[in-house]
Amino acid sequence: MKILFQPYATKRDIQELMGGARWESAAKVFSECKKLEQDPFDIRPTRVPSHLVFKVLGIDYDFTLHQYEQTLKLQQGDKK
Repeated sequence: MKILFQPYATKRDIQELMGGARWESAAKVFSECKKLEQDPFDIRPTRVPSHLVFKVLGIDYDFTLHQYEQTLKLQQGDKK
C-alpha cells in the first residue's frame, strides 16, 4: 500500500487502497478529493494529496499505518 508512504495518490492507488474496487468508485473518491483540494491551477491533474483520500473514505491514517506494520511483522514471522 504505497499510498501510506507517498504524499500524493493516483486513481490506481485509491483503487488499491479500496481493495481493488471498481474503477468508477475510485474515480468518485478521486473527484471528491479534487473538490476538497481546491487547487485553482490544478498543478497535479492526475494526483491528489493522500491525506484527503483517507479523509474522504473515513479511514484513520494512523490506525491504517499501524495495521499495515502489524501485518508486515506477521508475514515476516511466517517466513522464518
